Formats: sequence, C-alpha cells, structure tokens
Amino acid sequence: MNFITSFIIQVVWFTQVDGGTVTCGSPVVQTPTTSRIIGGSAAKLGAWPWQVLLTEINLPVCGGAVISENVILTAAHCFEDQLSQDPKRWMATVGGIRTDVYEYTQRTYHVQKIIVHEAYNISTVENDVALLILSSNMVYSNYIRPVCLPDDNESVPVGTICYLAGWGATRGTGNPKTLNQVALPIIGDETCSRPDWYGKDFSPETSFCAGREAGGIDACTGDSGSPLVCKNGSKWTVHGLSSWGYGCAEPKWPGIYTEVSKYTKWIKQHLHKRASLFG
Repeated sequence: MNFITSFIIQVVWFTQVDGGTVTCGSPVVQTPTTSRIIGGSAAKLGAWPWQVLLTEINLPVCGGAVISENVILTAAHCFEDQLSQDPKRWMATVGGIRTDVYEYTQRTYHVQKIIVHEAYNISTVENDVALLILSSNMVYSNYIRPVCLPDDNESVPVGTICYLAGWGATRGTGNPKTLNQVALPIIGDETCSRPDWYGKDFSPETSFCAGREAGGIDACTGDSGSPLVCKNGSKWTVHGLSSWGYGCAEPKWPGIYTEVSKYTKWIKQHLHKRASLFG
C-alpha cells in the first residue's frame, strides 16, 4: 500500500457522519466484552470515542466525556483551585488515545465556560460534577462521538461490569501516555459503607463504588472526571465519573464515582438552556 492510498483510506475513515448526527454510546470500533488506570490494558483508537483529555496550561489533569457537540461532562473537583476556574487555562482534546504524539484523528478545542455544580462540597466531595462549554462545536466522526446519559435516577445492578478509561497514573502496570481501560464491577452501597471500607466518608446519596474487594484495579491520579460506562443493550451509558478514593487500587478502598443519574436533570437543564440560547 503506497502513501497516497493510505492517506485516502484515513480521510474516508475520519469523514464526518452523514447529516452531522450520530447515535450516542455507539462506537464504530469494537469495544471490549471481557475483562490506569491500574491493572488495565491499552485501549484501541476509536473504542471510546466520547473520551476527553482535559489539559490545564498544556498539562494533562483530568478526563471527561462528550455528551453533546460542545459540552463535556467531568468532575467538579478538577476546578477547586481558584486559578483552575479560569476557562482560558483549559483545552479539551478528543478523538485520540496518545498524549505524547499527534494523531490525525484527534481535535483540540478551547473551553469557553466552566459550570461547576452549585452544591459541590469541597470537604465531602459531594455533587462532584461539572460541565465544560467549548468555544466551538465538535465535528463527529468515527473517533469523536457522544456517550448516552442515563435516565433520571437510573441505577445499575450490583455486580454489573462497567468500564473506565483514562490517562491517569498506572503505578507501573501500563503506559500512562496512552489511553488505558479497565473492567470494574459495581459494588453495593451497603458494602462500601462498612466501617472497614469507607464507612461514613462514603455518600451513597450522590455516589457509588466500583472495583474489587482485593483491590488491584482502579482509577488513579489523573483519571478524575473520566467516565465509567456501562452497556445497556447495544449502547454505552455514562453512569459514573471518577471522583475520589483512598490511595489507588487498595483492598476495600475501591474507586468512588459520582452517580451521574442523580444529576441527569441538572445536566439536561443546562443542555436545554444552551439549545434555547443558540438554537
């Protein structure tokens, strides 16, 4: 295959979807069905097309998820510092899996506005959810697509295997410069609330736990705001946002995730507000 043929194939593969619309939660590239992120594996390009790398002054800081053409869903604690509340410091990169090289599939956008949940509590990390409004619309492709939002107060059964992808620390289990993925089972609130787990520090009203009692697999530093997605039929839905935890991949200290379905109404209110302003 010569260079020209290869280039044509790449251009066709990246071509904008007909009509500019796509179905949420539907990657073109096959996603895993079995089981750094810590204890995970490298993700394929296009497997998680809603994945966002958020950089502050060109440094990778958090993750996020594409939920519309110009809105990113992420964690509020990424913007706790007063300087970090300035949208001009942030960029959102989508469509790629590497942080050390440029990929022809990736696109980078300026952030126009940061919307942190008005009830976010720095001390308890409750209501750890935020929206980023981009300065321009993304162009959907085979590598850039939105994830589905859950229904209001929709729950995921305990034991369900969901997936987290991110560029966070891997503690020697993988390459943090590439997007890593890991399968995580949902843990029941009563288990996560046990005294020998998180006890009263866990807030089941706004969050849930995912991982294994023995540890070994987890989100870590740099994965904050990354989406935990669960498959519902043929579509992937974002049910969690990487929020906090004690250490990384420690026994009985699994990752704690913002329960997105508790905020679906809040998210949609802001999406509708923007649609009415610019529609």
